[in-house]
Amino acid sequence: MNDFTVSVVGEDRPGIVAAVTGALLGLGGNVENCRASILAGSFAMVLAVGMPDGATTNDIEGALAPTLDQLGLSAGVRPCTGTQFTATGEQGIVTVYGADRPGIVHGAAQALADHGVNVVDLSSRLVGDPPIYVLGIEVQLPAGLTWGALEDCLRCDALRGLDISVQPEDDGLL
Repeated sequence: MNDFTVSVVGEDRPGIVAAVTGALLGLGGNVENCRASILAGSFAMVLAVGMPDGATTNDIEGALAPTLDQLGLSAGVRPCTGTQFTATGEQGIVTVYGADRPGIVHGAAQALADHGVNVVDLSSRLVGDPPIYVLGIEVQLPAGLTWGALEDCLRCDALRGLDISVQPEDDGLL
């Protein structure tokens, strides 16, 4: 099997997942991992797909083309290189919440990157009335960084005035 990533974006409507995965299945593809979401009326999906030996990016793009055209979607296909960043530290959850303002995601992401923390998963949204911005980040620490030090690094100017919580995985959160 050859592995590929397929990303699909377009206006949300029923049947996108079925149509895209059906086209991939028609080539003998197996969806090994997938993430999809609706953001402001746009649908976005990323799939890790195992394809039969000999399958190419052009084969996948060709098989997807009728579906993409019919549903008004755009897609990107890339072969997987087989290399993946592997952090060796503990995993946990960072939550940031408070009044919405520009720069919350960037501030948190930059503070994490500055300390070598790997972002495994990230999700954000406005909730409630009045709306509160909630950012949840599953992270993996680099060797030598403690949860306390991580929390300290997140208390930067970009996140000032927001509530921040850091919880290691062993607290049963994941």
